[in-house]
Amino acid sequence: MKLKLTWAIGIIVITNLLTFAVVKLYFPTNINNTQYLLKMSGQGEKWKITNYQLAWLGVGEHGTAGSHNVAFLGEANELTGRVKVEVYDFFENGERPSATSSFDAEMFKDGPIKAGGGGFYPDKNLGIKDIERKTFMVVYWTTTDGQQHQETIQMKLDYDPQIISDI
Repeated sequence: MKLKLTWAIGIIVITNLLTFAVVKLYFPTNINNTQYLLKMSGQGEKWKITNYQLAWLGVGEHGTAGSHNVAFLGEANELTGRVKVEVYDFFENGERPSATSSFDAEMFKDGPIKAGGGGFYPDKNLGIKDIERKTFMVVYWTTTDGQQHQETIQMKLDYDPQIISDI
């Protein structure tokens, strides 16, 4: 009986070690693969930003960030002048925007606006949670009553980090 219990405990320990090794190998906590694509979105009280994409192409030092959709959640005829979207993220430690887009307010009458795209991308060794935590956008706009507004939108991953970390 004692021998069977020892074997059972030994098998449990070995299977746990093998499971741990497989998880560490196939679900790393840092992005250190040759290619990946992250998609993020966020929503505030008046603005929604979707399909913000970060891609590491794995060839030399080439990657891209941006290409996001910006939608006003209120009545588009409340907007006047220009709408500016600033992207803050891992680039330059988030101290200044890594990208800025500006649109005529009239463009939002037709629905969401596609914006962005560029040559910024995260460090290959930066953790996914770090990228998510450091990525937010600030939207500036003016309403027809002449008031200027600002809204900060924290971006969130559109997928489970364990799934995307192995792409």
